[in-house]
Amino acid sequence: MTSAAAAQSLPVTDDAVFTFNGQEITISRSSVLPDTSFDVVSRALSDCLQPCLSPMTAARNVATVGELDVIEFMSGPLENGDGLLVDARLPEDRSAGYIPASVNIPSATVAETNPFRDEILMALGAEQYQGIFNFEGAMDLVVYDDGPATQDAPVFIQDMLAAGYPANKIHYYRGGMQVWTTLGLTTTRAAQ
Repeated sequence: MTSAAAAQSLPVTDDAVFTFNGQEITISRSSVLPDTSFDVVSRALSDCLQPCLSPMTAARNVATVGELDVIEFMSGPLENGDGLLVDARLPEDRSAGYIPASVNIPSATVAETNPFRDEILMALGAEQYQGIFNFEGAMDLVVYDDGPATQDAPVFIQDMLAAGYPANKIHYYRGGMQVWTTLGLTTTRAAQ
């Protein structure tokens, strides 16, 4: 994914329309920021006792992507069923709003200590034989969290790499919900 390619295929003023699980989803840019964007930023910053910033790169050989890259991914690998947009936050953080068509896989669920981690890896397309994983058919992932002041996505990525998931199949959206909502891009909120 490249920002240049995304910029050529999706001018900033156009909507991106794609299908996910049989539902048509539109990502557009609103001139009105949702109230949740400020809630997400203030909550993430209040949890940090010192100036916190996520690394620009989550791990070696894992590409960091921007908003146009995420949108290009959504209308490509995600729509085709070859990719997954992963929200690595806890469900209570996700309930404030999330990027449409993302799935919630909290970072703790892929930690080595989780006895169900192998099942999660297989749900992502990895095959296991006698305790050894083959990731050839694994999905491409774009992983995000609240944004540059949080660590859920980098921890998720580090744990996936430690499990053997290939770095070239993982992309890090560092901007997360903070940047996505600040730019006025479409978000979804869980039904109450």
